[in-house]
Amino acid sequence: MTVLKIVKMGAPELTVKASSIQNFDSDDLHQTIADMTETMRHFHGVGLAAPQIGLSQQIIVLEVHQNERYPQAENIELDVLINPQIIDFSDQKEFAWEGCLSLPNLRGRIERPTHITYQACNAAGKTSKKTVSGFHARIIQHEIDHLNGILYLQRLHSLKDFGFEDSLPAF
Repeated sequence: MTVLKIVKMGAPELTVKASSIQNFDSDDLHQTIADMTETMRHFHGVGLAAPQIGLSQQIIVLEVHQNERYPQAENIELDVLINPQIIDFSDQKEFAWEGCLSLPNLRGRIERPTHITYQACNAAGKTSKKTVSGFHARIIQHEIDHLNGILYLQRLHSLKDFGFEDSLPAF
């Protein structure tokens, strides 16, 4: 496994819709997933989308285990989502602080639905549907935004809700 370079805000790779995966029986796909997982863990992320490593592919990895960037977050086992789609979301929304490995040391307070239902393929190509809530739902929405060329910064209601981690009130 290899720790890869994270693409930062301003790079064109972060502004385009990623291509869907068609071939699941591929050593390249499995190596990409392994490298993305290693990279996410190395940088203490809770999710990583392929565009963040410069690949225009619809791949997301996510995992939360006592993460120093999100100390209050519930544990989430490693999950791989390929070609994910949100198929339903709650009317109930909440604001919460988000960070991003592609915007280091910055946070934004973003409003998102509290519950979502999504479908995605796993690394073997098997499709499943799942309903999640809270921080888990927020991570998936954030990472799917990356697959659609959207950064959380574009979802800000006000620049008052954006800044450097060390200058913001407790998040």
